[in-house]
Amino acid sequence: MIPSTASAFRLPAKGALLALLLVGALGGCGGGAEQEPLPCHGYGCEFDVQGAAGMRLRYAPAVEPSDARANVAFLEQLYQMVESCAGIQAPAPLVVIEKEGTLVSPLDGLQHHGLYYFDPDLMLIDDGAWTFWSLKHEAVHYLLQHALGNSDPDHTSSLFATCVELPFAMP
Repeated sequence: MIPSTASAFRLPAKGALLALLLVGALGGCGGGAEQEPLPCHGYGCEFDVQGAAGMRLRYAPAVEPSDARANVAFLEQLYQMVESCAGIQAPAPLVVIEKEGTLVSPLDGLQHHGLYYFDPDLMLIDDGAWTFWSLKHEAVHYLLQHALGNSDPDHTSSLFATCVELPFAMP
């Protein structure tokens, strides 16, 4: 004889069922649970302005909108200059300007004037980098990642010397 469904699968007693429901409900609560890190490598993916070529730029609160470092059209021109020099094209990246002295590499623990992260792509630029050398340098990492699947963290590519040192005029 085949037992009925109710007797084949014993249901827990009322007290045990209530305890299981309570544990399940509390498991989803924020009590003691760690918060999810911000997207885009902990910096967030928000931006203040997007340029005509697609570059997304977040400059606040590091610089004011009237600052040349907040001029997305100019930064896009610098990026396109590096693209042209390298002979590599990729969609314009998200660029975030951070306060001077706040960029610390997770690889070496040292302060840097710029950092590049991929997946998702993010270029961080120190607001003290008035020469815009950092933006061009990080653009080379970004373009190499898109072309070769390797951002060349050891700086072996000749593009760092060739394309980063290109002269330009301020807006």
